[in-house]
Amino acid sequence: MLTKFHILFLALGLLLLQSIAVAQSCQSQRVKLQMLGTGGPELLNERASTGYLIWLDDKASIIIDAGPGSLQRFKQSGAKYADIRAIFFTHFHVDHSADLAGYVKGGFFSERNLNLPLYGPSGDTFILSADDFVKKLFSAAEGVYPYLDPTINPQANSAYKLLPHTIQWSYQELDPIQVYADKEFKVTSVSVHHGPFPALAYRVEVAGCVISFSGDMSGRLNTLPDLTKGSDLLVAHNAIAEDATGVPQLLHMKPTIIGKIAGEAKVKKLLLTHMMERSINRQDETVNLIRKSYQGPILFPRDLESFHP
Repeated sequence: MLTKFHILFLALGLLLLQSIAVAQSCQSQRVKLQMLGTGGPELLNERASTGYLIWLDDKASIIIDAGPGSLQRFKQSGAKYADIRAIFFTHFHVDHSADLAGYVKGGFFSERNLNLPLYGPSGDTFILSADDFVKKLFSAAEGVYPYLDPTINPQANSAYKLLPHTIQWSYQELDPIQVYADKEFKVTSVSVHHGPFPALAYRVEVAGCVISFSGDMSGRLNTLPDLTKGSDLLVAHNAIAEDATGVPQLLHMKPTIIGKIAGEAKVKKLLLTHMMERSINRQDETVNLIRKSYQGPILFPRDLESFHP
């Protein structure tokens, strides 16, 4: 027989479960993903190269990649550099990183006075690590732009410092790891296969929402399904068509691989970007191939378009 105490205990338990569910649900209207660049490295269309911007409560907060032209889109978006909490690079190919120096130089003319963390993968024979990439750009001793040394030199006078953090990329250590957290954001990364080039995918959690980014990858390490599980938005790079051979298919995902990942991870919406000439005119074919494994919404964003999770 239930006593008043038991009934009160059950009622309190139900309220607790409801409050947890509300806290974990995606507060969609608070969060926005904006496209700063939806193209690849080609010089053949009007798209900027890869770049993404996450907004929280109408403030630009997280930048993912900074390919050529994406800085101009950042300016057009109305975002404030002073509001950015961190910059994350999937890897340091030109079409994902070339606008960083423009951000740093432009920062001198902004109201920014807080240090800016920057994250990216470790390096190898073909490409620099996050720490070395920043050093080679800005250090007085060996930088391409040594006059910007104050932004990384602890002894120099500067309104803020750029703080690089290298995330270890590995073929062996394939578990997702948390790389950043503040009061609102949590960012997790995992190693992905992009030919011989160290590269990362990211999962960003904010306000109960999950936005994931594949970056450039072939899918061969099979690390993306776990990282992106249950994502409200998955930004996947569609740089090649299904019949790609040779080097391209060692660097990028074919549509069937994108579909399998999205289906296995049960993502709620799939955004296909990093469009190139070899994929941009085959969108109907791409959708049909992805549909074999994934039945959710599939969109092909353009620069400056925004999406709520």
